[in-house]
Amino acid sequence: MKLAHLGDALDHWKGSLIELIGERRVRAVPMLTDRDDWTEQHVEAYARLLRLHPRDVLKKDALFSSATRDAYFHDLREYDLFLDPDTGIADDRKNEHIRPSEIARLLSESASRMLLIYQHASRKKDGFRERLNLLRSTEGLKGCEMFAYDSGSVAMVVISRDSTRLQQALARLKCWLGPTASARILKPE
Repeated sequence: MKLAHLGDALDHWKGSLIELIGERRVRAVPMLTDRDDWTEQHVEAYARLLRLHPRDVLKKDALFSSATRDAYFHDLREYDLFLDPDTGIADDRKNEHIRPSEIARLLSESASRMLLIYQHASRKKDGFRERLNLLRSTEGLKGCEMFAYDSGSVAMVVISRDSTRLQQALARLKCWLGPTASARILKPE
């Protein structure tokens, strides 16, 4: 998450989905790549846009970087999480992404945890499904349930080891989307 994007229409979209899909307390992990630019007022605005309380935004003093990745995700055991990387999921070393191995580690901490992960569109025609297939093939994520809500330019990936919770979240989203659900909800192949 970069400060330059705070307050755009996508923050409202993220908040709507957190509110709709999250059935219990969700904590936001903004994965700040420009931490020094953020003030408490920025964090409070971010929380409001996500429809969360500021205490539910896990703000770290450290920049989200290669050197701080492990510390950034440390001790998040009891919460569902909204992960907000700059661009989404990728199996590389860029700070703008969350790695599938990190997702697997976060899910291994709690059998009932649900993760909501923000994902920018890929230039590829079927980029969102490609991300789901990357997750499906990742060691440590086999057996997890997942889907993505494709809104065109961005998606929200939802993943959990708890099939019941994921199916309930999927049912809420399908009800919300009505007849457009079949065109907007993606599953891995």
